Amino acid sequence: MLLPILFGAVPGGLFALVARRLTPTGQARLLALGLVVAALIYVALALAGADRRWLALEAVGLGVFGVLAWFGMRASLWWLALGWLAHVGWDVGLHLDRSQAFVAAWYPLLCVGFDLVVAGFLLGPAAAGRGSRAEAA
Repeated sequence: MLLPILFGAVPGGLFALVARRLTPTGQARLLALGLVVAALIYVALALAGADRRWLALEAVGLGVFGVLAWFGMRASLWWLALGWLAHVGWDVGLHLDRSQAFVAAWYPLLCVGFDLVVAGFLLGPAAAGRGSRAEAA
């Protein structure tokens, strides 16, 4: 169970390192885009093999994470950190220990590792007072 989380943490760390090299605005955009893509992956998986209820649920998640990403770009990095932490809850609450043919058993754990590293990366600047988009720009 720990191995997929670690395998997810590695690309999460690489993603954070790439984001770190960008301007504050570019960083927020990349991390917001990443959050939307993380939600979009579940929609794509549901399109490939889930019933309509699951597809609708994943689409709602895409909307919620899209709103958090938008607030993260426009208002505060706290919203992005919240989005990435909430995505951990999405991975665990909806997809871990569930028998869903459209999501491989290892995938939610991989996402947990990725999401936690990215959220931790965001919490540093947000907690240091550089969380406001107006301050970062």
